[in-house]
Amino acid sequence: MIKYIIKSTYKTYHGKIGYFFLLLLIIGNLIHSWLLGNIWPESIYDPIVGFDLQVFPHPTTPSKAHLLGTDPLGRDVLSMFLAGSGPLIKLSIFSFFIGISISLFLGTTIPFIFKRTDLIFKEISSGLILISPPIILLILGTGDFTDTLTPSSVGIIYGILSGLGVCYLVVRSAVIEISNQEFINASKLLGGKNLYIATRHIMPVVVPYAVSYMLASTTYGILAYGFASFYGQVGWTPNWGMMIYDAITYGSYLGGTNYWNLIPPTLGFTLCASSFYFLSLSVKKQFGISI
Repeated sequence: MIKYIIKSTYKTYHGKIGYFFLLLLIIGNLIHSWLLGNIWPESIYDPIVGFDLQVFPHPTTPSKAHLLGTDPLGRDVLSMFLAGSGPLIKLSIFSFFIGISISLFLGTTIPFIFKRTDLIFKEISSGLILISPPIILLILGTGDFTDTLTPSSVGIIYGILSGLGVCYLVVRSAVIEISNQEFINASKLLGGKNLYIATRHIMPVVVPYAVSYMLASTTYGILAYGFASFYGQVGWTPNWGMMIYDAITYGSYLGGTNYWNLIPPTLGFTLCASSFYFLSLSVKKQFGISI
């Protein structure tokens, strides 16, 4: 399936743009790990506790020592920006693959085999669409849950919500339409089992629907994580939401807000969300998906 997803998302120029944006963020994160381990002193360039004693007052504008300046707490903005892509990439991977596994298996088998159960799942999915993921993350991020909301756990939560929500309904509608096609009726007449028909004949047809809409849903997961990280609900991990919050909150007390602190994380969120949006658009364009 992974090879199929890569091929189906890369063939259009939308997909190439999406992969280019995603590759930039991944390379930036790898470069950051190398710099921090070989060139940058951890006491100065650590994205969470780093502080440059040679520079005062903070925040500062770009310089040779700090190419994107420092934030109000004295941390290097470039280091924070490069490190911030890691949690979002991990979140996106978990969210996408969990969501697509749930929506493909349940969305294909339940409407085709268990029609009465499908009526229950339809109502559950409709209800999940009305639940705002940022609100759920903010609720879970209070109290003792704060330190346990890692990027991977947030990705799992969002993957389940998306897979059982809008993506399930999209796959379900496609399965119901395909179930009345002649090749499905022919398979039944030849003695094909329902599970075999659902997984071997119907599922390959609805894969583009699931891939397209889970890629689109992943962009919302990125935004939801941004809201949660802005309010400090995801523990002590490098993230762009924290950069924006610290720039605004501490900047008002420590020398004013430096726009160099706001531009990099804003650009990072834009690149990350846009990469999955363009990949989703690529699948829709290639397979003619209009819903």
